Amino acid sequence: MLCHECGKAVEPDQRFCGNCGASLRGITDRTEVVAEIVDADETEAGTVGEPEPGWSDDDPVWAATGAVPVLTTDLPATEPVLAAVPVAEPPAWSLGDLPDATREVDVWASSAERYGPPGSTAEMPAATTAMPTAGSMPARPRTRFGAVTFFGLLAAIAGLLGSFSVAVSVESDARLVPTDTMPPTFRTGSWYVDDFADNLSVGVLIAAVLVVVGGIAAMFRWRWGSGLAAGGGLALGGLAALAVGLAQFPIQAARDFAAIPNSQEFTLTLTRDIGYWLLIGAGGLGVLVFFAALNDAFGDLRPGLNPWFAALGALATATAVLGPMLPEGTAVFSDNWFRVDQMGEPPALLLTGRLVQLALLFVSGVIGYLSVRRWGLGLAIGGSLPIVWLGVSTLFGITSNPIGPAYRNPGADDADLHGVTIIGLSAIVAMAILAIVAAYDQTTRERR
Repeated sequence: MLCHECGKAVEPDQRFCGNCGASLRGITDRTEVVAEIVDADETEAGTVGEPEPGWSDDDPVWAATGAVPVLTTDLPATEPVLAAVPVAEPPAWSLGDLPDATREVDVWASSAERYGPPGSTAEMPAATTAMPTAGSMPARPRTRFGAVTFFGLLAAIAGLLGSFSVAVSVESDARLVPTDTMPPTFRTGSWYVDDFADNLSVGVLIAAVLVVVGGIAAMFRWRWGSGLAAGGGLALGGLAALAVGLAQFPIQAARDFAAIPNSQEFTLTLTRDIGYWLLIGAGGLGVLVFFAALNDAFGDLRPGLNPWFAALGALATATAVLGPMLPEGTAVFSDNWFRVDQMGEPPALLLTGRLVQLALLFVSGVIGYLSVRRWGLGLAIGGSLPIVWLGVSTLFGITSNPIGPAYRNPGADDADLHGVTIIGLSAIVAMAILAIVAAYDQTTRERR
């Protein structure tokens, strides 16, 4: 027997179809056969009106019904071929087609994520987080007013004002008559930097220009500019130390004169004036510029310069530093730091100023060249140019009262340069020119 709803085969005593759950009352649950159902594969026929076995006489009698049609379950041997349904392209849309509330769309969200039934107002992309684009990133500022520029300007201004202001003044309350016992360097009045050495103020001017130019270049993020400002600051510190040491000459001469017994009563007033303190401030600010520029030195990731030029430049700087320390005449090498307490000998502060200038020159040249970077090249050039000026002006007598690097050699009676000093300064100039040419050629090759 078959179910009249789904055509599934059922048992004679089954009351409900196990496949679709339809009631089989009148199909299997009856006492009287009202129609003969013939299966295509069966040859036996049931007898109409005979009660089926298993039913008692007390079972209800059902009304006669019509014949149930035979349902076949035979399927074709092959599956039907389904025609390909063309998929319509999604309509093109842009952010301008969406409402303002939905224009910020997460581009990583899947287009299959929807909320609500199709066609409803809830159907929209799921996320709302906006992804930043290149146009929305803040632009990097072209210039920066950093510590190198700030302290460089202050150092240059202080150095220029100090070199053209009164450094030391010696005043007396009585008129002093020159005598044979009076020290030759003693006089009253005001002392400027040019009174100590008339090529010293030009050296301060060169160092100040280097610091300012380097500071402006550092504003435009040129690393050589930061190094140039740092080197000029170290040179300014060395010149200020040397000038402060030379300022002890009139002070020491006044003290020596006051110590000589004299029948005349007088009072000497020694004043370290504003120029003296401005030079000290300029030297301190120049060293501070160097430390402020170290940040640009460590961040320079460009390819290095020629290592041979770097090594030769460092060697030339060391030679220029050693030259002024070589003794002459009866002097010994220890006279560079040991003071002889005699009239006319360099004061202790001058010996300290000499060593400070040579040490800063060594730092700027050796560290600058051995860093093998454009920052280091600027450092070496900025630290050596003012010292080269002192040597050139002394060697060729450009001014009337010049001094060489670190004043003069121990035991020397005049400001003539030692031969080693001349070789060292000449090598510094030559290596600086070669390093600049090599750096320019390398930059040109990188741009191609």
